[in-house]
Amino acid sequence: MTSFRLQRLSEQIQEEISALLLKGLKDPRIGFVTITGVDLSPDLSRAWVYFCTPGTEEERERSRSGLQSAAGFIRKALGKRLHIKQIPALEFRYDTSLDRGDKIEQLLSEVREKEGWDDPGRVRGSAEEVARALSESHSFLITSHTNPDGDAIASVLAMGHLLGLLGKQAVMYNPDEVPANYAHLPEAERIVKAPGEGPYDATIVLDCSELSRVGPLPPADRLGKIIGIDHHLTTEPLGDVYYLDPGASSIGEMIDRILEHLPVELDLALATCIYCSILSDTGSFRYSNTTPAALRSAARMVAQGVSPWDMARQVYESQPRERLLMLATVLPSLHVDPSGRYASILVTREMFETTGATADMIDGFINYPRRIEGVEVAIQFREVEPELYKISFRSRGNANVAAVAEHFGGGGHANAAGCTLSGGFDEVRDEIYQAVEATLNE
Repeated sequence: MTSFRLQRLSEQIQEEISALLLKGLKDPRIGFVTITGVDLSPDLSRAWVYFCTPGTEEERERSRSGLQSAAGFIRKALGKRLHIKQIPALEFRYDTSLDRGDKIEQLLSEVREKEGWDDPGRVRGSAEEVARALSESHSFLITSHTNPDGDAIASVLAMGHLLGLLGKQAVMYNPDEVPANYAHLPEAERIVKAPGEGPYDATIVLDCSELSRVGPLPPADRLGKIIGIDHHLTTEPLGDVYYLDPGASSIGEMIDRILEHLPVELDLALATCIYCSILSDTGSFRYSNTTPAALRSAARMVAQGVSPWDMARQVYESQPRERLLMLATVLPSLHVDPSGRYASILVTREMFETTGATADMIDGFINYPRRIEGVEVAIQFREVEPELYKISFRSRGNANVAAVAEHFGGGGHANAAGCTLSGGFDEVRDEIYQAVEATLNE
């Protein structure tokens, strides 16, 4: 074989093994491995596969042993992909040439960029991995972020019901009240305000990337395995096992995908919670995250017996009097920037005291400034404590408000995000306005 063809075959083998590693080999000994090159013997009987991996010499040897153990599987995979008569025997070797200087870090950086490792929009983990973790444990704590919205409440209930169908034990927990318009969901009364002492085999955190954003938890050694399911763009995966998909409309849609890998029949109660999760996080199927996948999942729930009208009536048309009193109190705070491109409202602690409203009753208020013609970004300032404000952002789609929130230590989606800032209101407001203006002018 000519040297050119030998070189090309070496490159093909390197590409195919790299692709297998990207999909994941199940041997736990294999760490973050990058294939750096392949040398072939002239008769194609042997291939020396060079790799690099960060860590100690002991960790490198574990990775090498794991790769060598998988050599037979890899050869079979190569046989299906490469059109050659003989697949060479594989011998894995650590690439010592990369130990000098910063070459290994440079190579890893190139691989991360090429394969999209740093792309915040890529899927990390999988529904199948989470399904496996659910099957392997028996007792669970299920929670989400404080001040829960429809997606948080409905997905916690969906997961709790799913685990019940699997014969598991589950405690559903949030320290805050279930919003009144979601109290009708099946088994909503089972959500408790204290997590109990445990110990649990696993703790499932939904719609949230940081344990600091959930309520008080038992000691770490009583939480068991952490399972994270999230769809926020700016987050990193949380947990020992995780499923992060920024392209998903809601946690409910993701739970529907997990169902495909479990021996569970979808019933009406589970379908109701999943549908509510999708409905609420897509803004009644109006937001840009209303994807074909979201609509297919919602249609599956309707086919199971969920009534869209009954759900819409419960969520949007059964409002307590205090909510409307609060809305009438908040709207006079409306400020529209002279440019007309952004607008804001302010919710103070005094307004809650005056109207008797609770925090869950202001859900959706931010949509009023967003509906103003010409407004691209809506902002809601909520006074949590003296000189502490929770800020929410909504975008019509042209401005990435997740980037604004991330600048202040928050996060979220491109069209819906939030953060928390301390200081006097004028100071906080001016900082936020400046950041929003900078984003709009990009």
